[in-house]
Amino acid sequence: MGWERQMGLRPGIIDTLFTNLSRSLNIEIYYLCQCVFDNCSHIGSDKGWTLGIRSEENPERKNARFFFTLRTDRIKKSATILAHHRYQLHTWTHVAATYNGKEMLLYVNGRRVARSSQQSGDLHSPFMASCRTLILGGSNSNRLNFRGYLALLALWNIAMPQEKLQRAFLGKFEDRKLSLLLSAKFNHLQQQWVTFKDGAYPQVEMIYRPEPQVLSPLIPPLCGQTACDNVELISYYNSHWPLRNEKVVHYQVVNIYDDDGLHPTVSEEQIAHQHQALNEAFAHYNITWQLSIHKVYNSLLRYRVILMNCEPGKIGNEFCNPECKHPLTGYDGGDCRWLGRCYAWERRDGVCNMECNNMLHNFDDGDCCNPKVTNVRKTCFDPDSPHR
Repeated sequence: MGWERQMGLRPGIIDTLFTNLSRSLNIEIYYLCQCVFDNCSHIGSDKGWTLGIRSEENPERKNARFFFTLRTDRIKKSATILAHHRYQLHTWTHVAATYNGKEMLLYVNGRRVARSSQQSGDLHSPFMASCRTLILGGSNSNRLNFRGYLALLALWNIAMPQEKLQRAFLGKFEDRKLSLLLSAKFNHLQQQWVTFKDGAYPQVEMIYRPEPQVLSPLIPPLCGQTACDNVELISYYNSHWPLRNEKVVHYQVVNIYDDDGLHPTVSEEQIAHQHQALNEAFAHYNITWQLSIHKVYNSLLRYRVILMNCEPGKIGNEFCNPECKHPLTGYDGGDCRWLGRCYAWERRDGVCNMECNNMLHNFDDGDCCNPKVTNVRKTCFDPDSPHR
């Protein structure tokens, strides 16, 4: 809904609303730059609350930011909290404000940006509920209206915690309908609202979100390992909130045991601890991990070691490959260490002589990959041997 006009709730709706909205408050809005406030209509009182955009440097023009102002019946002076940065033009923004009887909080796009403890007590007494009004689109104390668009207005009679406000920001409203007092999507203005000041309703317009630009190709940068190291990709993800909708990542842990079902690669306690750490680390990004465990009983496989990026052809190629520089490969088949003296009579003598266990000496002519004479799990480095 776009406007340069103001409107207020119909009397029957406003009476019910503020009778139930006296102790706590939660308001959420999707808009481009509007002002919403309620104010008792009797003389010059600033009691009530205001949610909108204003500038501290110049009331009309410079460095305008989202703000939330509140004054309860028992406090002599109102309190105002402001966002840290100015609002973004032509960008849909989710703004929420809460008050729980002790603390005022302001959220922008699911993130808390301001807080204050200068107000306390109920918003108003039951008697004062009868003179509250709710006006959208401007202030009743001047002739200024606010231009822009409003897609959703919702009011609750409880103060929502941040995690639920973040889910609302991502379109997940869940079980909050029990405390919902007002939900306005402006499909039928005349049913809920009356005009204010100039006698005309704001225009209702259909606005379609533009198709997001496709970043292609999604390849790792020169200094990165994966596409997630692409600065352009991360910047796009951070600036377009729909990409941060709730996601569930399914992953499987393959745990290998010996033939008797003993000596697992990792214990169940380790798996549970890692799963908890993953969920805690990614919860901030609205990502949940779902675990499944697959058990394999194979002694031969259990005592094998897999080295990432060390291909068999790299071992013993007369070049030291850092990814293969490991005791389990004989330090790249001997390429990554000085070779010891290997005497001719030591080769194929039925004993694995480690000084001969390299590509140059054919891995002790096969002795170091012979399961009859040695523990091949520790000594077989020949990439062509079936026992490696």
